[in-house]
Amino acid sequence: MIKISQNQGKVRSSAAWLADLVAFDSRNGTGDEVALAQYMHDALNMFQPDTLVLRSVPRLRGKSDSAYVFASWGTPRILLNVHLDTVPSGKGWDADPLALRQLGDKLIGLGASDIKGAAAAIYAALGTVTPKDVAILFSGDEEHGSEVMPAFILSGDGAAISTAIVCEPTGCRVGRRHRGMLALSTTFTGPGGHSSLSDQTAAPLLQAARLAAAIGGYGDANRDFGEPPYKGLATNIGDIDCDGAYNVIPTTATLKFSLRPPPGDNVAARESDIRAIASGLYPDHPLDTIVAFPSFATKDLSAFAPYFGDFEPLDLPYWTEAAMLSDAGVNAVVYGPGDVDQAHKPNEFVTQTQLDTAQVVYARALSGDFLSRSD
Repeated sequence: MIKISQNQGKVRSSAAWLADLVAFDSRNGTGDEVALAQYMHDALNMFQPDTLVLRSVPRLRGKSDSAYVFASWGTPRILLNVHLDTVPSGKGWDADPLALRQLGDKLIGLGASDIKGAAAAIYAALGTVTPKDVAILFSGDEEHGSEVMPAFILSGDGAAISTAIVCEPTGCRVGRRHRGMLALSTTFTGPGGHSSLSDQTAAPLLQAARLAAAIGGYGDANRDFGEPPYKGLATNIGDIDCDGAYNVIPTTATLKFSLRPPPGDNVAARESDIRAIASGLYPDHPLDTIVAFPSFATKDLSAFAPYFGDFEPLDLPYWTEAAMLSDAGVNAVVYGPGDVDQAHKPNEFVTQTQLDTAQVVYARALSGDFLSRSD
């Protein structure tokens, strides 16, 4: 395990910090997010925050614990948030995904773009400024379940926070809104049997397919809902898994599907609609809500001019935990180095150029050395 030593020093390049962060296996569901959180806690401690906490957070569905680290200096006027977990590395990597390597301007490693590069830029910025009236949150379990951010919000550790920059790969542009996310599943069961008896035997796969078709029809009926670039509900029938064959009636069939309601839409109301559709086909049949996350829109973009100057806001295609902070009353934007086209794929990379750009912005937020309207 990598540990912080006093002779390592606080002043290090973003690339050096990133190499340490990538080396930790924080793949969601299989890695050790708590170990990385401990490292990040120890690293933050070198910069003498007024408040520093490391809290373990239990997770559902049999996953190991995750954690968050929260540090603050003075009376925070803004929070910098980075998630510390990554997706699984998958196949197709040219080298060890947990060993950072450089190829020209590219820094290649798992999580480099999404979004350990932002954490590295924050640590590098901390080595160049004196933090003032700012807070940092490194939080786990963003890539699957998002169970840590609600725990942080409920803890009260960030009760004084009113403004936040949530770090995700935006190419160093300022993201202002994105869709919500609703995902559900259900399982149909039966005795199974020989396909010659299918007219008299319960058909779990057919039941799942009929519900899938009804959900798809709901999505089709709402294709013109909303305004560009968020028209429609992005309804997706993701999977029907069963144990049957062309000549075998399955005993089980599990359907998984999702919707992504646009900014301003009511995710709870959409879930109610879906449950009504399912109940109309199969009364009293249970649906399991996998996630029900709100959509996101920045409350006041002008509040971020001191950090970014004049900027053209970006509409994001993906969901972020800025939605949870916003739902809790925080005025948030999404900003970070890296490109979503690089996230979740083999040989993921972030450029040193973007790390440098982000470091300047993070240093400004950390130090309170704000831009004026004339800058």
